[in-house]
Amino acid sequence: MRTVVLLAALLVLPGCLMTRYLAQAGAGQLELLAKARPIEEVVEDPNTPLRTAMLLAEIPAIKQYGRSYGLRIKRNYNSYSSLGRPAAVWFVGAADPLAFKPRKWCFPIVGCFAGLGWFDEDDGIRHKLELEAMGYDAIVRPASAYSTGGWFPDPVLSTMLGGGDDAFPELANVILHESVHATVLVADQPFFNESLASYVADTLTDHWIAERFGRGSPEELAWTLGQATGVHRTARLLGAYTELKTLYESKLPRDQKLRRKADIIDELVDDLRIRRRPNNASLTEARVYNGGAAALIDAHRACGDLRKMIESAKTLTRADFSKTLQDDLAPVGKLMGQRCRGAKS
Repeated sequence: MRTVVLLAALLVLPGCLMTRYLAQAGAGQLELLAKARPIEEVVEDPNTPLRTAMLLAEIPAIKQYGRSYGLRIKRNYNSYSSLGRPAAVWFVGAADPLAFKPRKWCFPIVGCFAGLGWFDEDDGIRHKLELEAMGYDAIVRPASAYSTGGWFPDPVLSTMLGGGDDAFPELANVILHESVHATVLVADQPFFNESLASYVADTLTDHWIAERFGRGSPEELAWTLGQATGVHRTARLLGAYTELKTLYESKLPRDQKLRRKADIIDELVDDLRIRRRPNNASLTEARVYNGGAAALIDAHRACGDLRKMIESAKTLTRADFSKTLQDDLAPVGKLMGQRCRGAKS
């Protein structure tokens, strides 16, 4: 899981929350920078575990692969930080209990986001409980990676390194995903930003794994199995999102909506055997990361080439979206395709 954490312009956060968030964000970022060591140094260090060294040694090739498709890697992922904890940050998000209306946190210059990242798990849980006390559906979940959006040189984190056959594919995927954010990041549009990053990174990871390890390799099989397993789950989550959205937009009384919402989520829990009960915040997140796939597939087809699709995405600005936090990406995908065709002519 991933998130984007922005550490600048936090003075717009209200009162106590602003003070707490600014303090932990600054301390957390300083910790990462203080622990960062050049990747070459870590790889050559005889005390570095072999598996860690092997994974880190692959990063320059992954970055170059991303650059070949027009991704701006900038100054990221030249160093490594060993955190000694299970997550980089804990992401907190919230939504209205009877509408897919995410709670927004807005910052000057960089725009609005549908969540905040906390470097300490207890701080994240505390914030979630505060949001629930305000009447929101809320979530807190660990994130293995995050991006400062270009404000600082992001290191590779120990939380990004796995131990199974899927370790190389997952590392490539997260670096490529965050590199898409460094290339295309439209303010106020997390649905587009995350859907684009997921689509491009997944597509590139498919190609990279096949080229690097070959068809039928343990790495390729592990990645393909993981992707296939996630397809049904994602489709079911998005189906529940659509069903609930129709319910919320109906004229039923509030108490009937709440009862029907509970029934729909009960069915979802039973179907997917989910340990943590979904709510509007977690379903909004599923939509953020995956809801734009159909529109992006159409844009990819219209552009005919992933590089050209990425170039068309670079031309997008806030003015190309009809509203803040736009979740319907069909018009945006169509616009990207039109710009690709215009470039061809």
